[in-house]
Amino acid sequence: MDALEELIAESLREFTAFIIRTGWRGREREAVSLYAFGFLVPRCRPDGVLREPTQIGLDVAVPQLPGPARKALVCKDLVIWPEPAGNCWDEAGKTTRKPIAVLEWKARTESISTYDEQWLQEFSAESPTFVGFAISIHPRGTATTLTASRVRGGVLTRA
Repeated sequence: MDALEELIAESLREFTAFIIRTGWRGREREAVSLYAFGFLVPRCRPDGVLREPTQIGLDVAVPQLPGPARKALVCKDLVIWPEPAGNCWDEAGKTTRKPIAVLEWKARTESISTYDEQWLQEFSAESPTFVGFAISIHPRGTATTLTASRVRGGVLTRA
């Protein structure tokens, strides 16, 4: 497991413990926001892979995979860029820049989206330094569940 994967895994464990401890409730967007600002941003370190909060994007565009009936762009729940103030747009205004991580979320369910897993597998197959996570969280106090699948190099690992 590389440094970014470990950072994400640790922050997800801490996030889950917080939900269980506090009884927090919310929908997908609230969960993603709480996770990003409460559990990822505090892990930014000048000498780490996540150096600045501006590497994190919420509901931002990434290059879409090629194929019929697919839009040119797709927005993802939480994106981590390799550089601060990152996005998918290059100097010519084309969507050529790729993130180093994407976390796709579903809330109020214990099921992970197979669509999200498949998209992450296809995207990661073309980018060896990329890691993706498909996450489901069902915030129910002490009965809270958080399940995550990890994707790297086109290979899906279910936790």
